[in-house]
Amino acid sequence: QYSLVRDVVSALRRHRMHEQQFRHPPLLVLGNFGVPQMHLKLMAGMFQGMFPKINVHRVNLNSIRRCLLISYDAESQLLEFRH
Repeated sequence: QYSLVRDVVSALRRHRMHEQQFRHPPLLVLGNFGVPQMHLKLMAGMFQGMFPKINVHRVNLNSIRRCLLISYDAESQLLEFRH
């Protein structure tokens, strides 16, 4: 299942899309990737490699405009992706 950006934007009550949102990388949050299985380590490393590292001591919190949540469901072996 997937949705196109134009479908998501048209469903929003307030359109908050502007170019400033994409100037900084999103905050990556990985959920349920702590299980020591090789395929989960590989997926977590792949997602972490897609975005630059954020130094928590030096980051300006006002510059973080987006959050990318990727959660692994062990029962169904599916990833949930929220941005």
